[in-house]
Amino acid sequence: MKRMLCMLLAMGLVLCCVSAAMADEYVTINELREQAKQGWNETYTAMGREVVADVEMGWFPEAEACPLVSVDPYTIDKDDERLDKWRALPHSIIYDDLSDSISIDVTDHSKHQLVPPVSWYGKWLQDNFRYYGGEVPDREAEDCDITYNEFLNLVEADVFEFTGLTLDDFYIDEVWVVSPSYKGIKVNGEYVRGDKLTATGGYHVFAKQLVEGVPVFGSHPAGAKGHIQYSYYMPEYRYFTIQTVANPANIEADLPLLSFDSFKGKLEELIDAGNLRGVDAMRFGYGTCKDGDRWKLVPVWMVTCGYSKNPKSDENVLPYIDEDGTLVSPIGYDEYYFNAQTGEMLETYSISATEYGLPMPKVLTWDDVK
Repeated sequence: MKRMLCMLLAMGLVLCCVSAAMADEYVTINELREQAKQGWNETYTAMGREVVADVEMGWFPEAEACPLVSVDPYTIDKDDERLDKWRALPHSIIYDDLSDSISIDVTDHSKHQLVPPVSWYGKWLQDNFRYYGGEVPDREAEDCDITYNEFLNLVEADVFEFTGLTLDDFYIDEVWVVSPSYKGIKVNGEYVRGDKLTATGGYHVFAKQLVEGVPVFGSHPAGAKGHIQYSYYMPEYRYFTIQTVANPANIEADLPLLSFDSFKGKLEELIDAGNLRGVDAMRFGYGTCKDGDRWKLVPVWMVTCGYSKNPKSDENVLPYIDEDGTLVSPIGYDEYYFNAQTGEMLETYSISATEYGLPMPKVLTWDDVK
């Protein structure tokens, strides 16, 4: 009996140790920032497949805390006088749905396109230089009437007029500097520039709104809240979308977050189960979740990966180069949202024909994880 009791006690001790080893570790956003610098570069074997996680962590929010925040979507009345100057421009379109964004196009094709598109069916040549993660372009747009810095000033002026926000309230996620389009003429087997097809090159900027210093990722694939995008070629050819959030109010001052290793552990479970087939990027920010009639910003990891709901399927879910040299991103390779407190995947759902959101998860406080 005494021996049996000792064995039971020993087994209980082992189980306690295993349970402790498996317990999730929670950290502050400052601690998570330091942990994330290690990145994630490992190769796994699961379900007979090689799975590669190749993540070099780029920019991470410099926020001092990660609060739970409630927000309103951006709205503007269709009769707002700030729209008057845009209405007055020739070739301008103000899109009708102003319930959570504003989109304006000014596209005088006669000024921008030197040759009507239908008159040239051959090869189009256009250089497109892309800069990511806050990188500043090292070139100006060819034949454009403004510099990159002047372009940013223009973006800020228009965004400020409609929202009261400046570019300090955004993280510039991506910039394109593009050339005019040219006819592609084949010489000695290679295409070279022929006549111009468009008058100017231009700039495109994509920026995420910062709330409490944390970028808002919204909800993929469409109608993501918390961003702006602006394109400019000439005064008569420019277009932009503003889809910011407004009236942020902190509900909980600071939320506990899974440590980087604990979160990786959640993804490793999906790798072992055969669902996750490769991880190329991870970014920390806010997802937009609908909670009743309110929007709340919840901390998430946005993970660029190949994912399949069917672990037994051998259908390719990772990018590959096609025979013609084109990069193909198959269905299944995308940006997926994971709750930064639990590791649970949050799947975008349609709220209406034009609006999307993430399901509101249970939010953990520091008292919950002590």
